[in-house]
Amino acid sequence: MEPEAFFLTTFFGMAIGAVCTLTIQWYGRRKVKAALKSEGIAPSRQTELLVNENEMMRGQMLRLEERLSVMERITTDNHMSLNQELARLR
Repeated sequence: MEPEAFFLTTFFGMAIGAVCTLTIQWYGRRKVKAALKSEGIAPSRQTELLVNENEMMRGQMLRLEERLSVMERITTDNHMSLNQELARLR
């Protein structure tokens, strides 16, 4: 096979492959959008479990953020005011 024919065949093969891939992706996105728009689809059990897990993790993250803010306040406070506050609490 001549080099020019080889490169031309390779180029067209890659172009056809790219067009096929983009068409498949377009069709898949279209199907997903249509499924999301339809009202009658009930969420699956796995989706419900993931939603519950996300809510639980959000609550845990909020608690950790509160604890972190307390730790930041303790480390950045003036040591005199911290000592005074500890003495007041005793």
